[in-house]
Amino acid sequence: MNGSEFLSAVRRRWRLFVAVVVACAAIGVGCALVVPAGYVSTVQLLVAIDGTTTASAYENDQVVSGRVNSYVALLTSEAVAQRVVDELGLTTSARELAGDVNATIVPPRTAVIDVAVTGESPDQARLLADTVAREFITYTDALESPTGTDDQKIRTSIVTTASVPRAGLPRPLTFGVLGALVGLVLGSVAVWLRSSTDPVIRTSERAAAATGLPVIGSVTHADPAGGEDLEGYRRLRTRLRALAGGAGEPAERARVWVLTCAAGESGGAAVAPNLGRALAVRGGRVIVVDANPAGPAIADESDPGLLQVLAGSATADQAIRCHLDGLPDVLPVGSCADDPGDLMAAAGMRRLVHRLRLEYSHVVIAAPPVLPTVGASVVSEYADGVLLVVVPGTTRRRELTRAVERLGTTDAPVIGTVMCVEPSGPAVPERAAVPRSGSAVDVESDELPPVAR
Repeated sequence: MNGSEFLSAVRRRWRLFVAVVVACAAIGVGCALVVPAGYVSTVQLLVAIDGTTTASAYENDQVVSGRVNSYVALLTSEAVAQRVVDELGLTTSARELAGDVNATIVPPRTAVIDVAVTGESPDQARLLADTVAREFITYTDALESPTGTDDQKIRTSIVTTASVPRAGLPRPLTFGVLGALVGLVLGSVAVWLRSSTDPVIRTSERAAAATGLPVIGSVTHADPAGGEDLEGYRRLRTRLRALAGGAGEPAERARVWVLTCAAGESGGAAVAPNLGRALAVRGGRVIVVDANPAGPAIADESDPGLLQVLAGSATADQAIRCHLDGLPDVLPVGSCADDPGDLMAAAGMRRLVHRLRLEYSHVVIAAPPVLPTVGASVVSEYADGVLLVVVPGTTRRRELTRAVERLGTTDAPVIGTVMCVEPSGPAVPERAAVPRSGSAVDVESDELPPVAR
């Protein structure tokens, strides 16, 4: 997942992201309220060389500098803390007390050490600071030995006694900010994990990853006469023309495009009539064939229809609904007592598609879903290209992958996927029908790069 995909995932799952950040900040504030804020008292120590000076001043500075660095570590050690615990008879452990001691060198590069000690009350903080200073001096005096033959020795002295204790940092605010920072990291991880394991396709990148096929278009359910919603069909039409132009077959041969989905998302029924209308705008006759008996109808459900033609109870001329004004003709699905899958697998379907190739420049077939039935695989045998319609937020990744695998076993020419998103305007009716009247919209702008097969 690259940066743009991650930002897109955060926008889609902003509630999860914000919930994690707020939860971590609340936990931080809660911890601050439970743990006492404490009081801090400071004491300053000076490290110097005592005795007659026989070494140079530079050498003395080097010795003191080394000792100061070592003393900062010793001040926060359990060895010094244990001496304080023993001296005051405290019930806390040496490790706990050492965690309440903080030692820093007063900048820049001095021999003065600031020691800050935290206690539960002002009196305790001040007592601990003074005791830490005394016990540390006693401890280091016992460790130090003369640095030369003249009894020169490192000594530590108290510069300032324990200061008036001050309240600790505002723990709720501090811990809340720290919790929010941790929440940003955890929220990002949560969004990444949720996106990586999401079983539903939500973006074109996920669709391409699940199928191994390019996404050749993004369209809406809307009627293509609806202005901006037509742009997606323009682009899809241009890419299909690029694919058809690269096929190397005679121009008079019609192209058969099959639109199907993985498991019944009804995307084909929404896209097929709109794509047919977009293709019809550029001239030539176009027909939309409804081959999905179980899906939403794309035309009037009155008989006769495709199934009656395949069963021999009606002719194609009787079933085809012819339209004028640049609109595509429609062959509705109809109804029949026989099994639709068997009818589509029979020779009649092949003869019908051959006839439509001769009479039309484009044949758009809305096929049944791939997984529940064999209809899509059967119809795809006659296609120049199969388009898998993906409905973001509905199509499941595993089903989409299985659909591609099943079509691959039949050598169906699956050329890519089409994302069928919600329209930007009003809600789309459940049954998308090809309009019977109205003028076509001029869609001459088709500037898109060709799509490689």
